[in-house]
Amino acid sequence: MGKSGDSASSTANPAPAAASPAPLASPAGYGDNTGSAPTAPSGSQGKSDLPSKQSSGSSSTPSANPGEHYFVMKKVQIIDQGLGKGMPAYDLMIPKDWQFKGAVNVGAAESGCFGDWFSVVATANNVDNSMALQILPPSTWQYTDDPGGQQQMQAQNQSDMRYGMKACPVRASVRAQDFLRQDMAKKCTGCTVISVEPFPELAEMVRHQLGLPPAAAGANTGNTRVDAARMRIAFNNAQGQSSEAWVTAAIVVHVMPGRGRGAAYDWHAVDVMTFGTPKGQLDANEKLFKLIVSTIHPELEWQKMSNGTIASLYQMKAKQVAIQQQAISQFRQHAADVINGITANQIKGANQASFGQDQLVRGVQTFRDSATGRTYELSNQYDRAWLNGANEYVMSDNPNFNPNGNLNGNWNQLEVVRPQP
Repeated sequence: MGKSGDSASSTANPAPAAASPAPLASPAGYGDNTGSAPTAPSGSQGKSDLPSKQSSGSSSTPSANPGEHYFVMKKVQIIDQGLGKGMPAYDLMIPKDWQFKGAVNVGAAESGCFGDWFSVVATANNVDNSMALQILPPSTWQYTDDPGGQQQMQAQNQSDMRYGMKACPVRASVRAQDFLRQDMAKKCTGCTVISVEPFPELAEMVRHQLGLPPAAAGANTGNTRVDAARMRIAFNNAQGQSSEAWVTAAIVVHVMPGRGRGAAYDWHAVDVMTFGTPKGQLDANEKLFKLIVSTIHPELEWQKMSNGTIASLYQMKAKQVAIQQQAISQFRQHAADVINGITANQIKGANQASFGQDQLVRGVQTFRDSATGRTYELSNQYDRAWLNGANEYVMSDNPNFNPNGNLNGNWNQLEVVRPQP
């Protein structure tokens, strides 16, 4: 993500490749490439140093004051300096004085699955690096219930590898909690898993990003399944100090119904993140963690560009293997169709107001700037929000708090827009 401070700019050099996913004990590679720091928020018209390298200093900062019932946040962006040619890819909000860097890497994943063609990575941390959020790259797998189809997938992988291409791993889909236990826990050397639990707010955020309707009464519908979880871990940082963190992941499974031989599956681990603090401070910063997560938002134009690129890759590959392996060709064409459908749903969703159950589960609500008429989705943990002229926000749950007179600058209060019955 962007350089630390309130006005960082992008460099021209592309970021070095990051592993997919990177071990929890090693950083994703960024080099000097940075996204832009605070930017004008997009309104209704238009998301190894951690955790093992955290310092042992205090986690309190002037911009994050859970004891005083308010946070001062800034909006930052991850910029795609590669195929996106400087296009903003993701927005999120972090505490005002946190440092921030990120990148969009292309073709840098360990696997050859086209779903991993773009790897969005980022790190945000407080001044003394005792608290940090890390966004890790996604991972993709393919699978089919048909044993013959599995053999074809494996044979295609072997053929690709002979020509220097990466294989797209064949693996049956797992739930988010199992992915965290089986895949992420072993990537954190010396970590102890304390608990694993569902994370419905993240699941609903992913559904919203995919242009899907809210999950119905505890169950997913249609040919796309989404679930999310988070894992609590304990570890010692590089200074030997006791620390703890949340590790999150959402699993997205696109199902291609079969014709008597079972289904095929294109599935992904997305929104893989860690949020670490000194021991004993993770619960105290729960609101801050959920506040940051609720603001992670992909830019629609970048989504259209990246999804279109991935769909084209699937389509080209489908044509290449159409003659030799009809089943694999159909699978890849279906994957391209799913991605194109997601893009259409995202465009449709961006043109509609989002209220009700969808926002409730995602942990957000709509605010309006009465001076401009623009609307913003912000955390529903706070009913009071202000915006200044420097693209900074104050959010508070204290009805008696007002940043004017208490903080520097002039703050314009935003109005809560309640859902219509």
